[in-house]
Amino acid sequence: MNIRFLRWSNLPRGLAVLTAFHLLLSPAYGEPPRSTFTTILIKDLTRLVPAASFSRTDRIYLHTVWTGLTGSHEVKVLWIRPDKKVQETTRFAFSVPPGNTSYRTWAWLSFKKEMLNISGGEVKFIGAWKAHLFLDGKFLAEYSFFVS
Repeated sequence: MNIRFLRWSNLPRGLAVLTAFHLLLSPAYGEPPRSTFTTILIKDLTRLVPAASFSRTDRIYLHTVWTGLTGSHEVKVLWIRPDKKVQETTRFAFSVPPGNTSYRTWAWLSFKKEMLNISGGEVKFIGAWKAHLFLDGKFLAEYSFFVS
């Protein structure tokens, strides 16, 4: 399977309304969070609508908006099949430009032609999947989705 990944830009207006923020770095008690992230699984980068179920003809995006990050970082995404085996590991480095308060990245998984063409008999790809998100080697969150 070939996974393509990493595109970024400034946070689109209104995206923060779609999902809840997760605490990335724990500040001292009483201080505001220094860095947060918001991640959703989607089918289309032009329509940021969260999805939990995908068909074999969909592209599956793990779309993350980072708020308050500065400098260089490495993201890792583990794509875990229904049989609990890691199908793919995606790693990429990025650097947040000075002055950016928000930054977005995405990784994607596709079962389409030229990547992985699934026939009806390949049951190891059908069912409940998980995507594990890491930043700079630290596990951040697990996201579940279903492929039919």
